[in-house]
Parts: sequence; C-alpha cells; structure tokens
Amino acid sequence: MRHLIWILCLIAGPALADWTYAPTWTDPFDSYDTRAATTTNADGYQLHLYRNPVGRVYALISLPEGATDLATTGAIATLTPEGADPKPIEARDERGRVVEYALSNGRQMRDRLWHGEGQAPAFGTFHDILEAPTLSVTLTQADDTQVTTSWAMAGAEQAVAQALGISMNGTPAGAEWEDAASQALLAAMTACQLPKLDVECVQKVSTCSAKISETRDIEGFESCVAQDQ
Repeated sequence: MRHLIWILCLIAGPALADWTYAPTWTDPFDSYDTRAATTTNADGYQLHLYRNPVGRVYALISLPEGATDLATTGAIATLTPEGADPKPIEARDERGRVVEYALSNGRQMRDRLWHGEGQAPAFGTFHDILEAPTLSVTLTQADDTQVTTSWAMAGAEQAVAQALGISMNGTPAGAEWEDAASQALLAAMTACQLPKLDVECVQKVSTCSAKISETRDIEGFESCVAQDQ
C-alpha cells in the first residue's frame, strides 16, 4: 500500500459534499475492504463505485429505508448514463463461470462495470458513466414494479480519482501520480523533523496538504509549504 493513502487519511478531510471518498469501505456481498467513491441522491439511493481486490470496478446501489425490496434474479435493473446506450443488468442465483452476473440481496445490488486492467476505458458503460452529466438506473422491485432514480456525476472527479485511481475530467490519478504525491508529502514531513521536530512546520504541511487532497495539485502543495520558510 502506498504511503500516500495513510498520509491523506491522517491529514485530509472529506473531498466533496455530494461525492465523498471512503478510504475503508466493505463490500456487502464478499466482505472485502476497499476504497470507494460514494454519493446519495435526493431520493436516498446510494451509489458506490469501487474496485475489488483484483482491480475490477463495480457499481453498488443501496436502497433507502422504506423502499420496496429489489428483485433478486432476472432482469433486475438498467443503467443509463445520460447521452449513452442503456446497460441491462441481469442477476442469477448462481455465479457464472465466464460471465459475471449482478448480485442482489433485495436491499443492495452490485454489478461489474469494467475488468479494471490498464488505464480508464475508452469505451463501454464505465467510460460512459465517467463522461455523463448524470447516471440513471431503473430498478425492478420484488413486486415486479419498477422505480427510476439518478445521480449527478458533477463533483465525482476527486472521489473517483482517490478510490479508483482513474483520471476523470482532467483530475490526475493513477500509480505515477500517487507516487509523486506520496514523495512530496513524505519529503515535506521529513523536513519538519530535521534537525528536530518542528510542530509549526507539521501544521503547515497539514494545511497545505489540501492542495493534494482537494485539488490534486502537487506543485501548489510544494509552493504552499515553501512560503515564508
């Protein structure tokens, strides 16, 4: 695990009001811990975007209290990024050996969006989600009725970059960026401890770290730390 993750957890606050980054989030179906970008819309439906331990990218939708349970098998949903083709989602009781079907427990639904290899995809549903102004989903409920809800994708860049390591709308991400940011943070923190611990220096680094955690601006962070030194 790169140093950047725990450093930002110590000195950075929430990324954005509507979309947030969760450094530790647990997949409800397979119980592994991961990082997630999450948002809740006005209807109370939550959307989580995250990777599994081997890097595949998933979307998980959680229902608000009082909502009718979801169907657990069959054509349980349709994802529609605004301006793009809809993606039908099918769930089955048994997991496929080749095709990975969606999972539903009645209150939550999970579907794989992308295999997760390489850079962000240049086409496909996940690419369309990253490019779309809004993402809508039509859910099939246990009583065979349907409900449609949507989320705004504006403001998702920071949370997606942190959780998935994927650039979105020009927001930098990925292993190379994380390594560079980690080195900048570590260098600044190390300088605060030589020749002895300088509490004011540590506080300044903590304040300036917002340049990385909130705007992902490494040069801005280094300039902020260097001021009045």
